[in-house]
Amino acid sequence: MLKPSRILAIINPISGVGSKTRIPGLLADAYNSREEELLITYTKGEGHATRLVKEAIENDIDSIIAVGGDGTINEIASALHGSHVKMGIIPKGSGNGLARALGLPLSSDAEAVRVITEGHTTAIDTGLVDGKPFFCTCGVGFDAEMTKRYAETSRRGLITYIKAAIDEYIAFRPQQYRITIDGEIVETKAFLVTAANIDQYGNNFYIAPDASPSDGLLDLVILRPFDPLLAGHVALQLVTKNIDKNSCVDSYRGANIVIERECDDKAPAQIDGESVLAGNRIEIGVRKQSLLVYTPQSAEK
Repeated sequence: MLKPSRILAIINPISGVGSKTRIPGLLADAYNSREEELLITYTKGEGHATRLVKEAIENDIDSIIAVGGDGTINEIASALHGSHVKMGIIPKGSGNGLARALGLPLSSDAEAVRVITEGHTTAIDTGLVDGKPFFCTCGVGFDAEMTKRYAETSRRGLITYIKAAIDEYIAFRPQQYRITIDGEIVETKAFLVTAANIDQYGNNFYIAPDASPSDGLLDLVILRPFDPLLAGHVALQLVTKNIDKNSCVDSYRGANIVIERECDDKAPAQIDGESVLAGNRIEIGVRKQSLLVYTPQSAEK
């Protein structure tokens, strides 16, 4: 007799935005009449989700449901990629970039649970920046400095994000880069350089409108310095999926990218919206279709 599938929900009770108190009950109701065995656990600190995932893989868990903010989603996906275990997402973040790109429900936890129980999966790529996995975007320049500023605030949400962007824009100075995309070399001064596995940063700010999470390639977007009077126009193009039409934007697509920049030792970078420090040479690659995620069938790209 075959063993029933085992599902583990990992809930981060303090990450992201919005209440998670109803989610255990929604999951219990959804799986009550099904063959699968449902387990629910909570994270208890930094790095705990990674340990829970590794233990789950060793114990033959079939699917893991990530419940939390963008950082929690990245941590669980990073530990899962390359394994046989499927990933469900109940998004509770402030940006929800991956969830938005995959067409997952954002306003209804019950609908997010339904997508998971329907069982349709999409194999998505994993980006690697200096060996560290990412699933949405990684970048240097303005977006990295803004992410650092946002991380230093005590509040989360779109308004705080926009304020951090405005404050950083006033102080920011573009930098010179040498970028190699699958052997092609580009030398330029840039406002930002972003490698994108999906079309957006989150909050429907579309940095790479044509990016696909499943094509085995990353979209590299270089935004060169622009007239400050056009800042509002650039922001509008980001939310209307037209940034690729800006005359100051150069777009490339590749599987192996090297970004070289002028910095003494370490400088800010952002990986899936998390502020990190990286060196003056950053190596970015991709692992094709290495993570299975539950998605609506209509989300196929």
